[in-house]
Amino acid sequence: MPNVSSTRGASRDPRARKTRAQLRDAVLALATEQDLDTVTMADIAERAEVNRATVYLHYKDRDDLLLDATDSTMSGIVDAVRACRPTAAAGLGTSEQDLVPGHLRNLFAHVDRHRPLYARMLGEDGSSRFSARLQRRLAQAWFEQLTDDAGAETGPGARADLLVRAHYVSGGLVALIAHWAQGEFDAPGQDEEAAVDQLSHLAWTLIRDSHDAVWP
Repeated sequence: MPNVSSTRGASRDPRARKTRAQLRDAVLALATEQDLDTVTMADIAERAEVNRATVYLHYKDRDDLLLDATDSTMSGIVDAVRACRPTAAAGLGTSEQDLVPGHLRNLFAHVDRHRPLYARMLGEDGSSRFSARLQRRLAQAWFEQLTDDAGAETGPGARADLLVRAHYVSGGLVALIAHWAQGEFDAPGQDEEAAVDQLSHLAWTLIRDSHDAVWP
């Protein structure tokens, strides 16, 4: 059975689309200002400047709204990963290969700005739908990139191998984001910009190593 948000999201009514956009913006804004567990549907309605009943016309509960709202942020993460091409580093010197793509750093900077949101959605009591959807979309983007890099010579066996590796990389990246959002990698006294730089560099190293394992 389709969930409420996906069914009603198909509405062509401009007013409904506008209201849903207001609600998504409201919950994302509140998620950056306070603990998500304290955010109520009434808070969301007030921020979006609609009545509470209107919220329930579009979403069954707060997590349903969060899942819909985070689809846009999820797309940003997928686009950032798609823009990071390990083959672009081929033939460069070691120091040049170590340079983190700007898109990847932007990904972690984005997550850092929305830590409470990702901590909730990817936490133990978060949304399994969000986690699974994010990992699936990342794997698809990474698989397409690896397939393009391999060219027309990629046979069925090689494609299966690339698919396995795409899921491996995407699963690791989702886990990295989840644990970082939970604050597990925070170092005492380290500022946010330095933390983003360090994690981006580590992630890029792991991504490149995974690619090298596919194409020796």
